[in-house]
Amino acid sequence: MTIKARREELMIYLTDATDKRVNALYALLEEEIKDNSFTLTSGHLDILEARRADYLAGKSKPQPWQEVHARIRNKRKNA
Repeated sequence: MTIKARREELMIYLTDATDKRVNALYALLEEEIKDNSFTLTSGHLDILEARRADYLAGKSKPQPWQEVHARIRNKRKNA
């Protein structure tokens, strides 16, 4: 299984996981998570939660990374 496939599986799993399972996974990864130098502001977290809620409510659909990346590249070329 590729890393990309594993990430996708984990994201799907975490979306539907019980609180008990999320807490168990967090406990396993807590030290590595806290060591990560990348942090999100509360504003960024709010945006992510709103987008997640829209996705779960069927108001938006996921976009493959390749499409997003291509769109960004096209915007840079045309800027």
